[in-house]
Amino acid sequence: MSERPKLVIVETGVANLASVRALAERLGMEPLVSANPEEVVRAQAVILPGVGAFGPAMQKLKDYHLDAALRARVAEGLPTAGICLGMQLFFETSEESEGVDGLGVFQGKVRRLEGGLPLPQLGWNRIEPDAGARLLQPGWVYFANSYGVSADSFPELLHEDGGAGREPARRGAAGGLFEHIAAAITTYGGPFVSAIEAWRDDRPSLLLCQFHPELSGVFGTQLFARWLELNGARRPL
Repeated sequence: MSERPKLVIVETGVANLASVRALAERLGMEPLVSANPEEVVRAQAVILPGVGAFGPAMQKLKDYHLDAALRARVAEGLPTAGICLGMQLFFETSEESEGVDGLGVFQGKVRRLEGGLPLPQLGWNRIEPDAGARLLQPGWVYFANSYGVSADSFPELLHEDGGAGREPARRGAAGGLFEHIAAAITTYGGPFVSAIEAWRDDRPSLLLCQFHPELSGVFGTQLFARWLELNGARRPL
């Protein structure tokens, strides 16, 4: 029997690893939880999960040099995903932990959700990808968040034509690595960016989800299956 491909799950100290492990199993992959930066850099595919605060998670990444490993993966166009807090960490800063620098792959600040609805947002809500999305699809997914990236703070993902065939106006610290970027928007009190797909070499090398695909049933599993298959990191079952 051939060995299953490995899906490395970055150990942040603030994540529900059991559910992310279960997602890897449903995808037919072997989950490997690691805080070893060399394993993270070399991995065929990596997920950065997270449930908790921005500051402690970034401190853990820095302590184990995982921040540099994740930036290196993005720079090399290797399949990398972020879930919930793991998505937020790819931005520069967060209101949740003032004075703490994130990975800075994308410019922008993560902000507390506005609109007066109860926080955290807990439960199902709908994502609506812009017209330029090639991977993301409309659907209902599970959220558990009090913070997010404001749709207004990331307007280059929301071109009137969906960004199709256009260079993104802002590329962040990764600088010119992405050929195409598209986003999905969700409304909870106000609109926020609920997912981002960033393409390089005709592959969605970076997938960020504010929602929890591992808790989003068939929709979440199929999204990550498509992402892995398009990156050549998983064969269709």
